[in-house]
Amino acid sequence: MEEKNFLIKPEIYDLQVDWKKRLEKEKRFFLKIIREKEIERALDIGCGTGHHVEFLAGYIPEVIGIDPSDVSIDYAGKKIIKSKNTHLLKGEFKDLNNLDIGKFDLIISLGNTLPLAKTRRKIKSALKHMKKKLNKDGILVLQFLNFRKKMIEDNNYYKPKSVKYGKDIYILLKHFEYGRVQTRFDFLTTVLNRNGEVKNFFKKTSFLCTLRKNLFLKMANNAGYKKIKLFGPSGYKEFNEKKDISLIALLQKN
Repeated sequence: MEEKNFLIKPEIYDLQVDWKKRLEKEKRFFLKIIREKEIERALDIGCGTGHHVEFLAGYIPEVIGIDPSDVSIDYAGKKIIKSKNTHLLKGEFKDLNNLDIGKFDLIISLGNTLPLAKTRRKIKSALKHMKKKLNKDGILVLQFLNFRKKMIEDNNYYKPKSVKYGKDIYILLKHFEYGRVQTRFDFLTTVLNRNGEVKNFFKKTSFLCTLRKNLFLKMANNAGYKKIKLFGPSGYKEFNEKKDISLIALLQKN
């Protein structure tokens, strides 16, 4: 049986993100799209713990989130999602054609969900599946790392985060190792007890397709997207491959 890529307990995943701060930072970007495009239906692919589904539900009449993890879907439904205009389903890119969910004005897939598909073939397929699920004037928003070799190597370790969970302290660290075809991603967790002694240690390794800018643009064009814009992490300034650690891509089918 193939091991799932990026299988991390949702409680631990949520510890690494200051969701209030992140969503406040992204609010202006998403509201601009929602208002200009008059978004009525949205889909979040790889919704994880459901924070973006719940956020978008405050501004869009119907929001659906899909994720391949039963555990994440269950956690999101019980702990995060409060809005009644949302639906959570198990699924991933390859399931889009089989899910009876209709089409959307907005599709988002954030946090490296696309490169977590692992292979170029699967990413090409994912781009085509998402295009089919967009309405005529729909827009697709993707977010992933800047896979320029020097950028990955200069930022191969992220600053550790220390958070309290129950009676223990969790120290969370991300490590990246560049590869021409696939980039290795290690999610390292050290658990300390109340006395500061090491109680446990976990390492989860996943592999990301090394989705360089030009490769992505070629794939998106071949998938049939007519308009493609790349922005830096803020979503407002044009993407700078030499400076920006990640990018946001806006794609339209027409």
